Amino acid sequence: MKRKIQYALKRGLVAGYAKLVKLADKLYNLRDLERHIPPAFGKQGAREYFNWAKKVVFQLKGTNEALEMALDDVINRFLEKQ
Repeated sequence: MKRKIQYALKRGLVAGYAKLVKLADKLYNLRDLERHIPPAFGKQGAREYFNWAKKVVFQLKGTNEALEMALDDVINRFLEKQ
């Protein structure tokens, strides 16, 4: 098992999985924020977060098409409303 982990690390597979987790977490957070903006965060804070998230997603392009499309949808939907 240790050799498999070392091999995965050498091949960057762990980095790929980390990118998937980051995208999935970002999608969950954005959907949650789209449903309810905390008063302390405010609309401006939410807009800034969505714009920042758009940049993060762009940096991770090519990781997972389905997640990227879902993220693009939620980001664009939110920003078009604002």
